[in-house]
Amino acid sequence: MTESDLEEKEQRKHQALEEHARLHRLYRENRFAFERERKRMIHDLIGRVEDAEQKKRLWEFQATWEKRMRGAGSDHNRLVLAQCFFWEHVHEKWLPAIQGLDRLLNGRHDKKKT
Repeated sequence: MTESDLEEKEQRKHQALEEHARLHRLYRENRFAFERERKRMIHDLIGRVEDAEQKKRLWEFQATWEKRMRGAGSDHNRLVLAQCFFWEHVHEKWLPAIQGLDRLLNGRHDKKKT
């Protein structure tokens, strides 16, 4: 990495920490404003996606996430739900995909030996 790359990385880190502090303050002081800002940021992020199909999947995922989190109640319940959703995704999506790749790669490797 060049010196300018390191400086840019440090600047991005500093900006991210400032943004996190801003959102944290907003969350503690005005939950309604925080939710509005959170939704705006999500809309901006998904709006920048160029692939229409991926954009559609992201909106569907976000709608599912919002629906599931709506009934959480407390902050603690939201955290527990988010953890459950994460591990559910790991077990149902990531691990099967990794195992499939492993089988595919091992299958190719075995074919090359013969």
